[in-house]
Amino acid sequence: MAQDILRATVPPAAPAAKKKHKISAMAVLLAVILAVVLVLLGERIIFDINRVANPVIEKVDLTTSSSGYYSGYSYEKSALSEARVYYPQERQDSYLLYKILLHAAFIIPMFLLTFLLYYLVYLKNEQSPYRVLVGGYIAFAIWMIIRLIIETGYFVVVKYKNSAVYIILVVLALIFSLLIIFIQKKLAPKPGNL
Repeated sequence: MAQDILRATVPPAAPAAKKKHKISAMAVLLAVILAVVLVLLGERIIFDINRVANPVIEKVDLTTSSSGYYSGYSYEKSALSEARVYYPQERQDSYLLYKILLHAAFIIPMFLLTFLLYYLVYLKNEQSPYRVLVGGYIAFAIWMIIRLIIETGYFVVVKYKNSAVYIILVVLALIFSLLIIFIQKKLAPKPGNL
């Protein structure tokens, strides 16, 4: 009796299970500590960028007041040190706008670089032992971008005057839209894999 070769095929092999990469509890703990250190470093950097580059900030003679208050000036204190910046109260709108622009000039590129790191290490190289390391950087980037959004939102709610805030919000909306599209394309099932 003749055997039908087409019907007597070998059953398809089950797809190989992805090898799970083990992450140690110590590596996760160190990644959390890394995230905290990066957040503190980022906070200090954006304060110093504002202190150095904001044109509204004025140098105040520290010998004239022992209380830290100067008539006609407002100040902002660093959360991580005793450093303060002084600006005229009547120029608060300008100070806040420059501050947001300077912060955005640091935070947005850092966020994009961190996302590139995430893509290269976490998404593209699934077996990388450095995947846990990326978690600390992603936490830092998310903290900084949320901080920028809150800062910008505060400015819009309180002042609602300058168009530069809208530019930053549009740029942030575009960045998040592109990132969502990119992640969904990466994680969506391929047409042949349904």
